[in-house]
Amino acid sequence: MLFSSIGQASRLENVFYVGTLNERSELSPSRPTHVLVVGTARGNESDQYFQSAVLKGLIYLDRYPSHQVIIISNPDVINGTNREVFNRFNVSIIATERARLETSHLVRIMTQFQTIMSFDYFGHSSPWSLNLSGSGRLDPVRDAQQLITLRSHFHEYAFVNLNGCNGGFQIAPALSRVWQVAVSGALTGTFFERLQADGKWYKKIDRTSSERVHFNRFTFDNSRSCLDGVCWRMKPQRHSYASYWGNFISGGGLSFNKFFCNYDDNRSNCLQSMAKSIISHASAYNFGPKPSWEEYQTLVFDYLCSTARDPNYFDRCVEGILSAYNSGSDEFQMHPGNALDCNFSGCNARVSCERDRNGNPTGGSCELLAPRNQNPRSLVREYRAYKLGYGLLFED
Repeated sequence: MLFSSIGQASRLENVFYVGTLNERSELSPSRPTHVLVVGTARGNESDQYFQSAVLKGLIYLDRYPSHQVIIISNPDVINGTNREVFNRFNVSIIATERARLETSHLVRIMTQFQTIMSFDYFGHSSPWSLNLSGSGRLDPVRDAQQLITLRSHFHEYAFVNLNGCNGGFQIAPALSRVWQVAVSGALTGTFFERLQADGKWYKKIDRTSSERVHFNRFTFDNSRSCLDGVCWRMKPQRHSYASYWGNFISGGGLSFNKFFCNYDDNRSNCLQSMAKSIISHASAYNFGPKPSWEEYQTLVFDYLCSTARDPNYFDRCVEGILSAYNSGSDEFQMHPGNALDCNFSGCNARVSCERDRNGNPTGGSCELLAPRNQNPRSLVREYRAYKLGYGLLFED
């Protein structure tokens, strides 16, 4: 038998699937397409990466019913086979590949679609690559010649979201340069957040069991059960990264996914792509594809600011952004320690690691080298960019 029974720890199977959330399983090469990739859970983690992707895909279909969504993954979760994970969350399997997911597979699949509206990744990542499978890594520097063939398949205002640790240091700027689209990535670790009864999302350390909900009554017109995979999302942590690769606390970070537009552009394309991305942000709001400025701003704050056990933490972030923006100084930070200085090409920071005999970075040896930022403006500048993008997208 190819698959083991549910309840047993799954092997790292040599098989990945392509699935769709559309009710009709037939896909059209000419239909606007959203591509979601879920990385490996390494055979010892749950399906939260997969659920986060399902929520995002359902939001795309809710906001854009004429579009289509595909999910590509060998989830490798602890409590089921890869096929069972797809079935568990009602993702219709349309193709099976007897292989571990690699960059070449993604490129071959994605080139079948003429108009890619977005690309989302959910999973483990290093500062250099996305962990597609046990052996597969997407490295936009190493794989540039493969990936560049997809450039013409992206819509003019397409965007990419990388939901994983440290994706903003090298992967996001490099991928933006290769694909010529706006790409967001984290500049710290990334945690799971669960929807709670107050309509906000909380990391595990910040919530209590009494606040849990079993249905998402916020994101869609009709309530959906959390068992359908609609109550988890991924978001950067509030503090600088300190985990497998090393301790970045002295170097700093940012507590939100930063967008990069690392290509020649008059900024109109970049800003409108950012604005488009916020409309489908995984939030507890359903404002439709053409939100008012007040509605849109609510989504932006939910994207840029974090919740905490302190009920006033989120509000202080919102108030600080607005105050700095209205004063014209743009100077404000919520990230503790050194808030990195970033623009749309990259950040004034470098990850430095010891190397093994093969030249690969050694886990635990890495540090973040960044000068002390005495005038932190990255957070408010990002808010300003979203506001400009909204004007270009909806008010011109």
